[in-house]
Amino acid sequence: IGTGGDRSCPELATHVRCRNCPVYAQAAVTVLDSLAASSMADGEDVALTAVDLENRAGIDEADRRAGRSVVIFRVGEEWLALPTAVLGEITAPAPVHSLPHRRHAALLGVAAVRGTLLTCVSLGVLFGTSAGDDASQRAARFLILGHGRDAIALPVAEVAGVERVMASALLPLPATLARASARYTQALFEHDARSIGLLDADLLRQALARRLS
Repeated sequence: IGTGGDRSCPELATHVRCRNCPVYAQAAVTVLDSLAASSMADGEDVALTAVDLENRAGIDEADRRAGRSVVIFRVGEEWLALPTAVLGEITAPAPVHSLPHRRHAALLGVAAVRGTLLTCVSLGVLFGTSAGDDASQRAARFLILGHGRDAIALPVAEVAGVERVMASALLPLPATLARASARYTQALFEHDARSIGLLDADLLRQALARRLS
């Protein structure tokens, strides 16, 4: 009954557009707060669980015990990594539908991943390195952080794969580190002549929770 329908809504006389209406905004908040859990995909070319990726990389149980399994990906110009254990899956990108009166610029909106709505958050915007439109339009993959009702879709520009990183290979952050993601990074390691920032998953989740609260 609003701007996208027959325009019979009486609130249009006051707010002109649905996006300006507090009723519409509250409906968006309700959707955001009641996002359903994302289920695992059946097609391996569309979505891969963390264990799928580890198996493809040849990481067996002995390897997992010997080192830390991480997924390496790129956000903007930065190469980063997250422990595979905190990722539910990796999927193809989906259209992101913006929400009115967003709580934070990093909250891009919601995306339907195989029919299930997930909150979509830009790490680039969170780190202060990109605009929200760039993050959603240039995404090559979605990393699904977490499981169940707390799952969040993170658009990334590229996924390099899974690697096993030994504790001895992790380097402390230098005091002069200029990475935009430095406040969320717990260590650095080298891979394919690149310096990879290992993100602190707990710290990242706390930051995302604050942006969504």
